[in-house]
Amino acid sequence: MNLLYKTEGNAKFSILPDETVKDIALHELIDYMTGDPEEKKILRDIMVRLPEDASDMLFRQEILKDLMSNEELSEDIRRIIAPVKVLCFYGSGAKRMHDRDNSLASLLEELRVLKVYVETVESLYETLCKNDISSDGLISVRDSLKAIVESEEFKSVKPDIQRIHEDLASAKGAVIGVTLTSDLDIENVTAIEFVDYKPRSSYSLKDVAVGSKIRNPFNDYKYQDPLLTAMTPFLKKHLGLHFGEIKRLINRHSKYDSRLLTDLYNGLVFYLSAADLGKRLASKKHVIAFPDIIPGKYLEIKGFYNIRLVMNIQKEIVKNDFSFADNEKIYILTGPNRGGKTILEQGIGLVSVMASLGMFVTADSCQGMPFGQILTHFPIDENLTINYGRLGEEAVRIKEMVKNSDSSTLLLFNETFSTTSAADALFLSKDLIHILKDKGSCVIFNTHIHELAGCIPEMNAWEGESRIVSVVMEIRDNVNTFRLKRSEPDTSSYAKNIAEKYGITYEQLKET
Repeated sequence: MNLLYKTEGNAKFSILPDETVKDIALHELIDYMTGDPEEKKILRDIMVRLPEDASDMLFRQEILKDLMSNEELSEDIRRIIAPVKVLCFYGSGAKRMHDRDNSLASLLEELRVLKVYVETVESLYETLCKNDISSDGLISVRDSLKAIVESEEFKSVKPDIQRIHEDLASAKGAVIGVTLTSDLDIENVTAIEFVDYKPRSSYSLKDVAVGSKIRNPFNDYKYQDPLLTAMTPFLKKHLGLHFGEIKRLINRHSKYDSRLLTDLYNGLVFYLSAADLGKRLASKKHVIAFPDIIPGKYLEIKGFYNIRLVMNIQKEIVKNDFSFADNEKIYILTGPNRGGKTILEQGIGLVSVMASLGMFVTADSCQGMPFGQILTHFPIDENLTINYGRLGEEAVRIKEMVKNSDSSTLLLFNETFSTTSAADALFLSKDLIHILKDKGSCVIFNTHIHELAGCIPEMNAWEGESRIVSVVMEIRDNVNTFRLKRSEPDTSSYAKNIAEKYGITYEQLKET
């Protein structure tokens, strides 16, 4: 059972490119959600896949709302997820805790896995029954578990396991006689007797039965303990009766399928991590909201902020509004250095990704359909441009972006063509915007080329319904407000702002 898609086996999604993951800082968000390396990998695998169907987004929202609104439910599932992970470990088939050097060890291991499966099914079913849940996903899991728990086969396996464990537990310890060589090596085991009390020993019955390995303090490798190896035949003889009974038990219940549980694992990791993130944001008085998913409507976001500001412990966080529409899809973004342009772009990208994933968003409100794909062009390490040069690298990436874009794509550009001359950059930028207008894509073009905004009347005369809009990061009294507004760029105020910041105005230089 898959908790990530409403219709199992019919999942439709697009995969975020690695460049986008880096440029919008999605990897930083994943690191903020969990510190566990294995969980980070699971989250990345899930969070780079953007569901295409609104029904899947809403399906996930409902599950996350159940967990976020019920702390007891979250904590119960968090405890249950550990044994589910154990079942995933054994279910892989390639992993085993110990070498399978005898069939008894193998059967005892299978017995333990069967016991974990039974206990986990019961625990999860009980949890979903006693808590108030409303999501289709969790209700479906509860109904599937109910069918298992009420089956005659399941009802019979628990007492069978309990009886064998009681029989095995009757042997509390073993007394042995060991013959040693003159070098104090073990020559043979001359006697063995199991007793119903616990002798003082450094070995447990569990270690003996499985053939435990211990570390040699003088070498960095593991070796088979010769004493345990010598005891194995005696152990098998003593447990001969149980050997056959365990084998019959395993064969009798061989049809149990742990995949119902193991298929839930990755989804549960995602939902619990997302729920924890929401609770952390709420505890710090940061606003979050579940988006209203409306197919056919472009995103309209009110009072949003980039979650990176929270992650970096920014005290004063400025919120902005942003929206796309059929007649407004392309925005030319200008403003001073360190005025918040990149943070704004990343924030919009992250809001769309989180909405697609069925998560809450960092905004007062959000409605519309998240973008089916997000493509980015941010500055990259100069060392990566060795084959083409910076402009050549930009050309290669931009060509691929245009090829893969359509009306459901968001393209984020950050200082594109900044390494060429102003005249060339203006020419290249206009051509790029022209083709993206033809394709009907949504664009935020963050640029230092202020002349580009002056060409908007000319560009709006091109074919296509969408108008091109100039927006700027506001400066008030020569101070960055980090607020977005519709306006033509004010190049003189930007220059004055930068000059005053670094103390190079005429007045400042004269004073020094």
